[in-house]
Amino acid sequence: MAFTRRQFLCRSFGAFGAAALAFERFGLFNALAQSAGDYKALVCIFLFGGNDAGNMVIPYTDYATYSAARQAAQLAIPQTSLLQISPPSIAGSVFGLHPSLTGLHELWGMGKLGVVCNVGPLVEPTNRTSYRNGTVRVPLNLFSHSDQQNQWQTSVSNGSSSAGWGGRIADNT
Repeated sequence: MAFTRRQFLCRSFGAFGAAALAFERFGLFNALAQSAGDYKALVCIFLFGGNDAGNMVIPYTDYATYSAARQAAQLAIPQTSLLQISPPSIAGSVFGLHPSLTGLHELWGMGKLGVVCNVGPLVEPTNRTSYRNGTVRVPLNLFSHSDQQNQWQTSVSNGSSSAGWGGRIADNT
């Protein structure tokens, strides 16, 4: 269906008006007008299992172990294409970011990015032996993907909560 110039202009201005109302409704004009100053943000992205973290932050100094685990399925990223980072908290260790993460690599270089790896919603420190012996408390429904996701979103691993951790922070701010 072909649009006339008049229809195009009417719809364009209608869309512009709707966008302006949305910006005003949600206070975005005020947010855009603020100066940055020393503003810092915590950005959390929850991918519902849609991220292969093992191919996002890759052990560079122990690349052979990573490669052996991923080579059969042809998932290993070539070591030469990794974007190297050296965490100050792990002296002598080098990791590599996936080559598509150039923006994150730049933020790392500016000291504006941190990586938190190998975390989970445990109730207390746990190892395989204490788990198998039943001598340690573990989250409810451990190994249930949906329950673990709920625990991540609420930050409650030994019960249930209808409010997420971000909402609780906002309520107390």
